[in-house]
Amino acid sequence: MSYIKTVLPMKDYRLFIEMESGSTATVDLSCKLNTMKYAELADEAFFKTAVTNGDYVIWGGGRLSLTVNELMEVILLG
Repeated sequence: MSYIKTVLPMKDYRLFIEMESGSTATVDLSCKLNTMKYAELADEAFFKTAVTNGDYVIWGGGRLSLTVNELMEVILLG
């Protein structure tokens, strides 16, 4: 079963995510751009390539991917 229905890259390094359940969340990744894992997302053109396969948010055709759990961790812990 897929979890993520829609991903929409927004300004200021935020992602709007709609889940299959109907829940939505906005994930602010701007505070993570100086970390090794998220550094590639600082390139705005790369950030805007975000898509989902239902289980992951994927950038750059698979160069970087994050799970729902990783995104929720960003929401909860910053």
